[in-house]
Amino acid sequence: MIVALVDYGRAPADWWERARALSTEVDALILRAKQESAGRQWELAVQAAALSCPVWLADRADVARAAGLAGVHLPEDGLRPEAVRAWWPGAFVSRAVHAVPETALVRGADVLVFGHLFETRSKPGLPPRGAGAARAVVEGAPCPVLGIGGVRAERVSALAGSGLAGVVAADALFLADDPAAAARRLRQAWAQVVRDRDGERRPERP
Repeated sequence: MIVALVDYGRAPADWWERARALSTEVDALILRAKQESAGRQWELAVQAAALSCPVWLADRADVARAAGLAGVHLPEDGLRPEAVRAWWPGAFVSRAVHAVPETALVRGADVLVFGHLFETRSKPGLPPRGAGAARAVVEGAPCPVLGIGGVRAERVSALAGSGLAGVVAADALFLADDPAAAARRLRQAWAQVVRDRDGERRPERP
């Protein structure tokens, strides 16, 4: 699974054109606009609802539902996924996690998003958690896990063996000269990780 993330507060001026180009190449898009008012988030969410892929709004399940989006991406300190599920049964719910102990306690999410995997400008000075930590999270998770943080096509081979179900990419897609081409390269690179993983699982013929 390949997911794009746009951080509206840091996005380039032509973010909408980039989002439209990406929406035909990714499986979903996370729209993060936490610094904006609820009203402005609703306006952005309504706009994003027209994209070709499902869109999950960061944090605000109420705004996401009102705008007709597919779901919500919850922070660690936000609503519990099961609470969102009870109020919005049809929502796709993703939830951020950053450590193994909390992972097993999460209930009701469709996917977890773990990070950060690699060095990234959004986490300056903080060491990346890497593939080893991702594997530990996957092993304790009640649902599929996506990896986030510094994800680029040339880096994902390092995630082989992690057990991740996919990746979330931000700058590598939204700041690329050609976002759609960058998404295709990332998908191809991730497909190789999946092929290698499936090859390891396939028993040798006698």
